[in-house]
Amino acid sequence: MPKNSQKINIHLETLSAIFVIIFVSGFILANFLTGFILPIYLLAIGVSFIIVLFFPRSGLFALTFLTIIFERFFTLSTILMGKVEYKIYPLDIILLAIFVSISIQLIFKIIKSVHMQKSDYLLWAFILLNIFYFFFSAYIIKADSVLAFSTFKNYAFYPLIYFATLVLVRDKNDLKRFFHFFLTGAIFVISLIIYGIINGEGLWTQFTPLSTEGVRILAFTHGLYLSLAFISALIYLIFQKEKRNIFYWLLAIWGIGIIGTMMRHLWIAIFLSIFLIYVLFSKENRKVLRNIFYKYFLVFICLLIFVFYVILMTPSSKIHTDFKSTTEAVLQRGASIGNAGNDESFAWRKLVWNASYKEFKNNPILGIGTGKKVYAETESYRDYIEVRNIHNSYLSILIQLGILGIGMFLLFLYSNIKELVRSIVKKENLFYKFSILGALSIFVISLCFQPYLETNLLSIFFWIALGLSRKISVIPVNPPAGGGNLV
Repeated sequence: MPKNSQKINIHLETLSAIFVIIFVSGFILANFLTGFILPIYLLAIGVSFIIVLFFPRSGLFALTFLTIIFERFFTLSTILMGKVEYKIYPLDIILLAIFVSISIQLIFKIIKSVHMQKSDYLLWAFILLNIFYFFFSAYIIKADSVLAFSTFKNYAFYPLIYFATLVLVRDKNDLKRFFHFFLTGAIFVISLIIYGIINGEGLWTQFTPLSTEGVRILAFTHGLYLSLAFISALIYLIFQKEKRNIFYWLLAIWGIGIIGTMMRHLWIAIFLSIFLIYVLFSKENRKVLRNIFYKYFLVFICLLIFVFYVILMTPSSKIHTDFKSTTEAVLQRGASIGNAGNDESFAWRKLVWNASYKEFKNNPILGIGTGKKVYAETESYRDYIEVRNIHNSYLSILIQLGILGIGMFLLFLYSNIKELVRSIVKKENLFYKFSILGALSIFVISLCFQPYLETNLLSIFFWIALGLSRKISVIPVNPPAGGGNLV
């Protein structure tokens, strides 16, 4: 394709993504104000579907931004027709347009097909296994068909974004634009952090209540998105020598938001991800990373001294009370990691995991199937829990799909990450490679603690990151090796 034509196409894709964002945002905001209105839905989602059909890459950029900003109100917003609720979400419509567009272009050879690797076939096998399990569970063993269909979507439909990413991200420019949309969304989340601080409680935090004292100033989902952005911004500071100051500020603000989510597993995941990246860094890059931490530590100490001075000077002020309650809540939340036995959420997980394992033992190779619930009981608690919602994605796959299913998934995941780590030796596109590795590290750790793969607003970036991981090793590098210029 001629360079001028390619530039025009890039501009059209970016503009198309912005138009999709505007139309879908209009529908979501109207939903907040007036409730679901079918004509507005058909107009907004219909126009977006057509745009994405012509410019599938714009759909990838748009869904990235919309998920970060609106989370469940974009990814889990249902269609209401009379008294009937249809669980077809705006995210599903955008993804369907992407998949249809890619399929048409592949059939008519408008775009080149992607060379499949062994790891890709493992994911296809995992998807096909889940298609079989859906029909088997819903129609043969008569499990809950609604739950089985939901599991089918999470384990078979949404993973297709992995393959879409392989096709849509052609070169470094596409990768750069994806990062721009992602980081722009993360910057918009700063307004939600400010809202949470002023309001005393974050927007949409009621969906994930705390098991300890305190409140969240930012929703858990937004905390996840900021965690991914945090890793990228930190790595940017290491590899990029220009336009660094804004990223120092972003790291600080995003860090406050992540702490404010009170999500302990995100704190652990970020720490371990940074440690992994540090181990893989060269000596020079390790030194740069240490210097960054020294700067933040010095600023933190200075701020702490200033805050303590203000508190000592005004012992009866609201500042003193708020600071005391906030630090106590954060410290209690952190300390509960080492005291899991007395924590309500840890106790619930242990109870449900044990109940799930009892069912799993009956058929460990093939699992219990999808669309199932397990019964958990104590002296003060009795309930049937959906296996897809046992707050551990690895266990959820194991219990439902057995050793066969979890084996496919883990082998695919291992193969993907192994190739990414190996490609670091080439010293090309290091900023992107370490950013993607950091994101995947966060997911790999976090899957142990929440239903990430069973919730589309959490899993979508996992599958995209895996697609980028697979693609980055074959993307040519134009600038000199050393990470690439993001901005």
